[in-house]
Amino acid sequence: MFTAREQGATEQQFQQIATDGLARMYFRANNSPAHGLGVEFTDVEQIEIEL
Repeated sequence: MFTAREQGATEQQFQQIATDGLARMYFRANNSPAHGLGVEFTDVEQIEIEL
């Protein structure tokens, strides 16, 4: 996300990055049976991420 911000990413690109990250963490980790599951991030007004 930081690199994308530095490169001038659009809101849509940020949403795709977040979607991919959440999908990997929660649905595709540890050889999950949901490996091919399609994940969409829709109607998001605000998201807070803490490091």
